[in-house]
Amino acid sequence: MSHRFPPIPSIDLSPDQRVATTKLSQMFGDNPVFKYQNEDGSMIGPYSVLLYTPNLIEPWFGLASSVTKQGILEPRGKELAILAVTAVYEAPYVLYAHHLIGASIGLSEEEISNASKGRLSDTLTESEAVTFSIAYELAAGRGPLSESSWNRALTVLGREKIAGIAHLVSGYVYTSILLNVGAIGAPE
Repeated sequence: MSHRFPPIPSIDLSPDQRVATTKLSQMFGDNPVFKYQNEDGSMIGPYSVLLYTPNLIEPWFGLASSVTKQGILEPRGKELAILAVTAVYEAPYVLYAHHLIGASIGLSEEEISNASKGRLSDTLTESEAVTFSIAYELAAGRGPLSESSWNRALTVLGREKIAGIAHLVSGYVYTSILLNVGAIGAPE
């Protein structure tokens, strides 16, 4: 829990803030892999910060849904790209959630651990390794993707997947910054 952006009890949510509850249910269903609300129904993680800017709730969920459900990347590659962002931005809640999601789609504990520390595992396919490497370089970089990375990614992945990785990375950088401004950790 964050003292900077304390969870707002569900009974105290405005109509605009209640939109977030509906959107989360639509995104994650009744049995999510990770915890996004407390027992009292108050939201945790990036959602607790998001509630303090009600005018951005609807657009944020639109972007989050589009970026995460774009269907361009294979599930393992997608999770490796997200874990690459956690290696740079050190957002414990994202690592918590995507460790569980990654394990649920077949990433090994070693692959998850290595990716979250910015390291490649030798068990990855070429496509997964390139996806992770591009995501890490984009998250850590302050300028254009290197020409050598671009050329390798173009050969292995193609332009559509490279663009999809860029959208995914930028979406999780945004989410990580929300978490980091709130100093929000993983749930206990």
